[in-house]
Amino acid sequence: MNEAFRATVPLVQGTTLSDQVTEVLRHNVVNGVWQVGVMLPSESALADDLDVSRTVIREAVSRLKAEGLLASRQGRGAFVASDRPRMGFAIAEQDVESLRKLSQILELRMGLEIEAAAIAATRGTDAARADIESAADAFDRASGGGAAGVAEGVRTDLRFHRAICDATGNDYYLGLFNYLGASLREAILAGRLQAIRRGSDSRDAGQEHHGIAAAIARRDPMLARERMRTHLELSHDRLIKSLGAAGGAAP
Repeated sequence: MNEAFRATVPLVQGTTLSDQVTEVLRHNVVNGVWQVGVMLPSESALADDLDVSRTVIREAVSRLKAEGLLASRQGRGAFVASDRPRMGFAIAEQDVESLRKLSQILELRMGLEIEAAAIAATRGTDAARADIESAADAFDRASGGGAAGVAEGVRTDLRFHRAICDATGNDYYLGLFNYLGASLREAILAGRLQAIRRGSDSRDAGQEHHGIAAAIARRDPMLARERMRTHLELSHDRLIKSLGAAGGAAP
């Protein structure tokens, strides 16, 4: 097979073969390994290259056709129709059940919220800063309720981070945060419940929230960025540790 058509990312354990092969083919399309208009190798060639059955290849190609990346020509097979998926960005429910995938989603959240904190410090209004502080206070109140207050703690935690994204004045920051928050809510809740069972509490997170709020109130974007990074790194470690201890997510 022409070397340009070989898979460029390895198959990853922990997902179905169809999922893995779909990701490999999608990677080749969106990263320009296969240019728009180019015919894909035959099903047999792809199956040999990836060491899977032709049925798996057929299913993966079908998925990418549904996304608008691939199309078919009568008697000639599939070709690259676009390098931009018709479907929007999405996180599959099962991804949040995998510790490896969950860690990657949390890293994505860091990339979003660290800069959001800096922008909020630069151009957040007085009302927006007051809302951030109010959300930090609400988290403190919810965090004292033990296991019964965990759900409220998660809600107010997300409210705090949402208020910061809202303070940017950029609807896309807020929209992406809302999507990520909805995707992560159940995992965060499970992690907090496990932490409560182990005797941990959320006072550290509350103090970190107030530190971020103070940096934003001082209109110090560098400090706000630094404190948000520290908070999210610690939150990442707390959540992954809690879920790993509980055995509640796959590797």
